[in-house]
Amino acid sequence: MSVAEDEVGPIPPAELAGYIVGLEASDGVVDAYRRQGAELGEAIARALGDRWPAAGARALDFGCGSGRVLRQFARAAEPGQLVGCDIDAPCVAWVREHLPVVEAHVTGERPPLPFADATFDVAWSMSVFSHLTDTWAAWLLELRRVVRPGGRLLISVAGGGASEQLAGEPWDPDRIGMTVRGYGRPWRAGGPMVLHSEWWIRAHWGRVFDVVAFTPGGLAGQDLVLLERPDTAAAPPSEAALLAPEPDEPRELAAALHAVELANREHVELNRQHDAYAEAYIAEMARTQALTTEVERLRAELDRRTRFWRR
Repeated sequence: MSVAEDEVGPIPPAELAGYIVGLEASDGVVDAYRRQGAELGEAIARALGDRWPAAGARALDFGCGSGRVLRQFARAAEPGQLVGCDIDAPCVAWVREHLPVVEAHVTGERPPLPFADATFDVAWSMSVFSHLTDTWAAWLLELRRVVRPGGRLLISVAGGGASEQLAGEPWDPDRIGMTVRGYGRPWRAGGPMVLHSEWWIRAHWGRVFDVVAFTPGGLAGQDLVLLERPDTAAAPPSEAALLAPEPDEPRELAAALHAVELANREHVELNRQHDAYAEAYIAEMARTQALTTEVERLRAELDRRTRFWRR
């Protein structure tokens, strides 16, 4: 079977392209995959500067999906330079087959990654931490482990550009911190979404990486966080230490209280939808019962007429 290609390289089938951009398979989703991949590749190269692409450097795409970013760099990369990982096995299988210069791995929902300490010079993670609810600290520590001291990590997060869509309100970073919307929502429905404020990222992520730059709206409405692993022999903090509120930071409490408020609003909306579903279900049951009664009446009438004509 032939594989579609463009000027960059092979293009995955629509169902795999749709997985990584969060849309159903269609011709439009392939166009979105290509467009977003180009934008991401440019943003990554711009943010990492002379560190990537660079001769001899090793790069990790954490949450590579079906390769929308990897394919931007694949033709110029040497074997061993590009590595991708993702939880979706079909996407990883496609990358392995069609981007052979890339070393691709299937990962679990929690660490570890199958790499030695300090393996990578650079890493990026696009539209991943904007979905991580309970495992973000574990993954941030794992990425610190596999990025070499002095190496850099670029992560996109949802912030002000997504506030109206995700929280239904104007952006107020002092009341967000890290706020989860749609906790437990299945991936087929888009999964949970997480909003992040810059102050919170600097406070919490800054415990394990140096925050080099924070660029609001740096990529298609998402914010970009550029991190660098400190060149120190000190042991990293624990997950619990990353999760702990920042001491003497009043916005931590404000954000926690606001998260409860948003969760209550979400609960009310889910109840409303449940009530609407229940009402529709009752109405449909009544309609079905009426149809059943009418069918029984017609069947009885048919039996009566059949007996009449057989006389």
